Amino acid sequence: MKAKIKQALIWGGTLVLTIALFGFVNKQRKATTCNGSIVDLKGDPEIRFINNNEVLDLLYSKGFRFKEQALSNINLMEIEQELLRHPAIKTAEAFFDPQSNLILQINQRTPILRVIDALGDSYYIDEDGEFMPLNDHYTARVPVASGNIFESARKISLKDVLASDSLQKKYILDDLFVIASAARRDSFIWCQMEQLNVLPDREIEFIPAIGPGRVLIGNSEDIENKFTRLQLFYRQGLSQAGWNAYSQLNLKYNNQIICTQNTN
Repeated sequence: MKAKIKQALIWGGTLVLTIALFGFVNKQRKATTCNGSIVDLKGDPEIRFINNNEVLDLLYSKGFRFKEQALSNINLMEIEQELLRHPAIKTAEAFFDPQSNLILQINQRTPILRVIDALGDSYYIDEDGEFMPLNDHYTARVPVASGNIFESARKISLKDVLASDSLQKKYILDDLFVIASAARRDSFIWCQMEQLNVLPDREIEFIPAIGPGRVLIGNSEDIENKFTRLQLFYRQGLSQAGWNAYSQLNLKYNNQIICTQNTN
């Protein structure tokens, strides 16, 4: 019995101490003011869809104020939600450092493809399959997809397409995204791929930076194997025949590459 009473007293004392500590911290926070704000942009330093000043200007335009404001009056969740509304921002975290500075830690979206469709729209697709609008002040250096693309990014969700086998067969944007994603995982192919072109029969070709004028992919099926064959051909076949020996390479068929000789 004495042990239970002792244990109850310990728990009770701990609870009182915890409540007192929370009260003290809350009181201190109300008395502490924000010294300023620091924007911390994470990720690839070459991606600059938004800069430090634009982040702060965005929040100021929405009525947020930080410097010399009581920490208790600064709603961190609202700040994060506002930042996440920006189409170039993937994640946003707002918190105070020990010096009472507001830290805005931001990850930007990473585009892997720019689409110029046949409907007159132009936009990016990022590494997560999200659509991104173009930016007036920054152009990402990624492959450009064009040609017979008649799907409007305003009417479909690429994430829904990626999750559905039937939709994947219907939408060419899915093939383009899968091809660009696979190319990005291979540094050699990524450096080679300048443009993707959708042909009238929905087959896809890409325009390489050097070598043959066109490389016919067909579709995204077994794309890693196609890129492996292409890389091997570049290193062995073209090194012997010459970089301009062929006008087109065809990767559509399994375990082979069909070459069209350059007649120019």
